[in-house]
Amino acid sequence: LCALGALPEAEAAAVKAHAAGCRECEQKLAEARGLVAALAFAAPQEIPPSTAKEGLFMRIAAEHSAKRQRGAAREVKTTSTRWWNWILLPATAALAVFCFALWQQNRQLSKKLGESRREVANLENQRLRVKGLVNVLASPETITVKLAGTENESLASGVVRYNLRLGVVAYKAELPPPPKDKIYQMWLVPQDGAAISAGVFAQGSPGEDVVWTAQVPPNTHPKAFAVTLEPAGGMPQPTGPKVLVGAS
Repeated sequence: LCALGALPEAEAAAVKAHAAGCRECEQKLAEARGLVAALAFAAPQEIPPSTAKEGLFMRIAAEHSAKRQRGAAREVKTTSTRWWNWILLPATAALAVFCFALWQQNRQLSKKLGESRREVANLENQRLRVKGLVNVLASPETITVKLAGTENESLASGVVRYNLRLGVVAYKAELPPPPKDKIYQMWLVPQDGAAISAGVFAQGSPGEDVVWTAQVPPNTHPKAFAVTLEPAGGMPQPTGPKVLVGAS
């Protein structure tokens, strides 16, 4: 095996080292190497056909041509891909800008649509409120109480419409604007018990016809209605001066 070169490198080195120190083994190794050389020449020699060389060169030429064709195809594919990229990249960017602008426009339209719906809902609520107020004011159960100014506000006036069964109070007043830290407050003074607040209000612009409404406990029989000047936000019971008073 060592003469044939079939031993691993480490084992072949060990055999050679041993043969170098052992004359008998060295002689046997040399004989084995000679035998291997003789066997190589013992095989019958074959003469290749005359067309072998030509066929070999044709095969080499064919493989070379195939490699060049594959390279050209890759180059054409790469060039085609680059050409398409130069077209597709700007088109993709333009499409992205268009989509973003469309999204922004859709967002603005959705916002405007939501605002329009809220405005329509508010108008509908106002319509229903006005309709209900008209029905209350037109009801034969509704009483009217005129308010007159006190000594502090002799030129002031007002009017109250009150539906006893529903407990709805509607009123308007002609008063000067209240001081900065004050507000007007309407009171229902019942025949028995403490005054009941009917809401706070600030006088509007001159000539502005504003009607305020409030809900009080139904079937509360009034003795009078009064307006006082209270701290901003109102009070649970009257504390300020009376500016309007009217007996029912």
